[in-house]
Amino acid sequence: MKNIKNFLLITSCFMSGVYSQAHANEAPPANVNVVKVQVHHLSPSIWVSGTVSSNNNSKIASEVSGRLTALAEIGRVVKQGEVLAKIDDSNLKIELLEQKANVLQSEADLRYLEAELERTQSLVKKNLSAKITLEKNMSDRDVAKGRLMVAKARLAQTENNLAFTQLKAPFSGIVAERIANLGEYVNSGNAIVRLVEIANKEAIVFAPITSYQFIHKKNALLITSPMGKSEAPIKSFVPVANELSHLMEVRLDLSDVNWPFGLNIKAQVASGASVNGVAVPRDALVLRREGMSVFRINKDNVAEKISVEIGAAVDDLISIKTASSEIKADDLIVIRGAERLQSGQTVVIKTNNNSLVSGNSNSDSNSDGNTAQKNSTREEVE
Repeated sequence: MKNIKNFLLITSCFMSGVYSQAHANEAPPANVNVVKVQVHHLSPSIWVSGTVSSNNNSKIASEVSGRLTALAEIGRVVKQGEVLAKIDDSNLKIELLEQKANVLQSEADLRYLEAELERTQSLVKKNLSAKITLEKNMSDRDVAKGRLMVAKARLAQTENNLAFTQLKAPFSGIVAERIANLGEYVNSGNAIVRLVEIANKEAIVFAPITSYQFIHKKNALLITSPMGKSEAPIKSFVPVANELSHLMEVRLDLSDVNWPFGLNIKAQVASGASVNGVAVPRDALVLRREGMSVFRINKDNVAEKISVEIGAAVDDLISIKTASSEIKADDLIVIRGAERLQSGQTVVIKTNNNSLVSGNSNSDSNSDGNTAQKNSTREEVE
């Protein structure tokens, strides 16, 4: 009984294969588009997101308290050292006069005590004055010196505060934002404007940490944005990944790229080792229940189904491998019209997608016309 079942199963499979082959032979020629197989050098890569940014994007804060009397306009381009804002300095000017007066008074006290000390020293040498008086004068002289130093320090601090009433640009750039408004009272440490450096433009992208082995060997990356494509030198990268994202930071030099700050970009980063091999367009792959395959067209314009394994992919190309290297360079591979194609079925090679629609060409109904069209089209492809 078991032998009978096996016999019936083998017979069924054999008849199914014969039927499929007969069906392919009886089926009308299929219209297809083809391309030549080529050997390519493929470097697997991925596109990672990033943003155009500035090396310096700073909120410039006030170092003294007061009311804003002048403020740079948004969009103004300033050079290093130019005034961004002014703070009312009237109270500081009064304080400056007071500190100068304190310095003069301290200098006068010190001169008097130094002269008094000299007189006391002369009297002590003549035994006309007690040593305790001399010591007292020396102490008063030293205290006066200290007071003078304090007065000068306070004067210098007031002069610095007076200078800080003019908020100056620490670097050349553009005023991107007003954080405080004209007439407002600001305290020391409050941000007033945001200044963005426009000279040192860069892009920050985040790449998988596994790409480190490929990035550190390259000098530049291909970048793209809604404003076009370019190539940017690698400025620096930090081979330290976040524990959650496993991404590392890569900085690109955009000094020669005229893209605005804040623009979203993408950078092409290598994700695998480069390989040389036979590659076909992705459209050539046919995924069916029995696995991945492609259809090769032989010299008789007959489709041959070949099982393949896919490898590295770059853009529209993908490398393929066969069990016995059946596919070679310059073979014709179907890229359109393979959806219902059967192995052993005759095909008509078309040069555009519109011709794939059945009935678009009147000559398709004539076998002689088909043969002539096959030959002429193959010549065009080859």
